[in-house]
Amino acid sequence: MRGPRIHKLSVFLVVALAAGGLAACSAGSAATSSSGNGPELSTITVDLRATVDSAPAWIAQEKGFFKQEGLTVNFHYASGTSAEYVGLASHTVDFAVADYVSMLAEEVKNPQIGLRIVADDEQASPDTTAIMVPSGSHITSVAQLKGKVIAFSSPGVAFGELALDEQLKGYGLGPSSYTVDAMGFPDMVEPLARGEIAAAFSVQPYITLMESKIGAHQLIDLMSGPMVDFPVLGWSTTASFAQKYPKTVAAFQRAIEKGQQLAASDPSLDRQLLVANIKTMSPKIANVIALNTYDTTLSETRLQRVATVMEQFGALPKNFNVGQMIIPLPSGS
Repeated sequence: MRGPRIHKLSVFLVVALAAGGLAACSAGSAATSSSGNGPELSTITVDLRATVDSAPAWIAQEKGFFKQEGLTVNFHYASGTSAEYVGLASHTVDFAVADYVSMLAEEVKNPQIGLRIVADDEQASPDTTAIMVPSGSHITSVAQLKGKVIAFSSPGVAFGELALDEQLKGYGLGPSSYTVDAMGFPDMVEPLARGEIAAAFSVQPYITLMESKIGAHQLIDLMSGPMVDFPVLGWSTTASFAQKYPKTVAAFQRAIEKGQQLAASDPSLDRQLLVANIKTMSPKIANVIALNTYDTTLSETRLQRVATVMEQFGALPKNFNVGQMIIPLPSGS
């Protein structure tokens, strides 16, 4: 039966929510004058991932898009996916990139956080999300994952598990067919090579790093079949932050949208920034990895697809309305 070996997020969130009641704003934020058209805060903290998901934010920083909006941005790298909600809840970060599946699940589980989507990040592309198996593995079919231990980057309901569950449906299998071992993407490589885990959910650049370092290969591209063009990640904040600092949210949206547009139109820049921002990334690897499809609009219809798939696995209540979580992009963005 599937069950995470590491599941401390709920405990962290309880502590974070308690701490959040004592914090008026982010520890990294600096207030500015509330008069004029500029943002209420001059400095914000943004949670990122050391993956290609963060390219639009790196670009917005590199090209001065945040600065143009009156924002000084401090980047913080979460210890693992879903850890960003701890920072948002405790007000130690103001914005975060997060996968939609865990975001919607967290909104149901901890509605007091009040997660809000302020911009889209990316949708599924081939060879960017996969289940990896080690060199010489006897597992040749997704059906053979039954009863196996698989590493995922976050415990509980999250994108990787949902994507695998959707693929397993065709084999008569589901969420209870495997066991989850939660660990960060960089930490999966050696356990996979040693056979301590049978398979690993991975994203770029770690897919390519696993292939080059230990000879691992893809068992299945999770973004194939029923998951083609599936919405993957977006930029989030909280309802309380948005209510208190609406101009800051709008400034962030305008800057990140410029980053999104450039990430979508200039893959060479994405690859350069991967090398500059990920310590384990070499130019050789950066030049060959598959890149994501960066979205430059925020579509409620597209995001509702996430809720629909989650509902069929009981991960969301029926008729969940994603629109209630969306803060529309400012006009002209």
